[in-house]
Amino acid sequence: MEASALLRNYPAIRTNAPEELQDWLRPIFSVRSIDMPEGGKAFQSVLNHCELPSIALTYARYGSPLQAQLSQNDYFVQGFPISGSGEVRWNRHSLLVEELGGGIAGGPGSEGMFVYGPTFAHLILKMSPAVLARKLSAMIGKPVDPPLQLTGRPNANSRFAAAQLRLLRFLVGELDRDEDMLPANVIAETEQAVIVAYLMANEHNYSKWLEGTPRAAAPWQVRRAVDYIEQNWDQSITVEALAEAAETTARSLFYLFHRTHGISPMAYVGRVRLRYARAMLSNPTPEMNVTSVGFSCGFSNLGHFARKYYQAFGEHPSDTLKSYR
Repeated sequence: MEASALLRNYPAIRTNAPEELQDWLRPIFSVRSIDMPEGGKAFQSVLNHCELPSIALTYARYGSPLQAQLSQNDYFVQGFPISGSGEVRWNRHSLLVEELGGGIAGGPGSEGMFVYGPTFAHLILKMSPAVLARKLSAMIGKPVDPPLQLTGRPNANSRFAAAQLRLLRFLVGELDRDEDMLPANVIAETEQAVIVAYLMANEHNYSKWLEGTPRAAAPWQVRRAVDYIEQNWDQSITVEALAEAAETTARSLFYLFHRTHGISPMAYVGRVRLRYARAMLSNPTPEMNVTSVGFSCGFSNLGHFARKYYQAFGEHPSDTLKSYR
């Protein structure tokens, strides 16, 4: 994916005026000042910005060296370099940022100085404390009190950073589609996965609660989760909703669910959706096709849908449709 294409369907600002850029960045990212070390001769900023229900994504490039100062934000953030390089001085840490490197993360009250080279571009993930607290509470089964606080170095755990960026690139790629848009429930579930990935990749004061083998849920709680999935397979299914339905923590539920069914709850969701897809293809309407069935059953990638369908039923979805026409 070309950096210039990131979030191209969500243009925010195009300007060669540093003051205009600062006015846009101030309320979004608490940017206090912007300076152009080389006079900003080639300065041409391009920013795209997408607000989803739980997260916000921003793509930015500047066209010339840039220094920016951020102070006392009230959100959680993580930046992922897409091209070029720079240096970030964040909460008394100084770190090099460059293409394919891990993202720099921060939370409420953070302060930083950003020094970017002329070809630097990045993708920025932003979330509110309330969004992360809801997700974390469902995962650990207790209120998030005291508040969530990042405690490690600002750069994410390298084991997770690459996976985080792959997940974000997938989401951005789908948001940038002009046709064959993802069903809303798939976008929502991917958004929730981004939040979980942030909690797993960045060290914080609740990280220990996300490590080790969790206490197993009871069998009746797994049955409740199955019932919830069966009743809501065509809706967005979140970690919080499953944990609430099963009256246990997400980690405990996922642990026993895997021991009981051999797969995770979200993989079980996929199986249920495949079953409904087969039922639809076996009783087709005149206008029905494989694409419409795949999308209506929550599959964003038709190649992935066909492959999973074949693994489950021993035939391609197009073969099932032909058999019943």
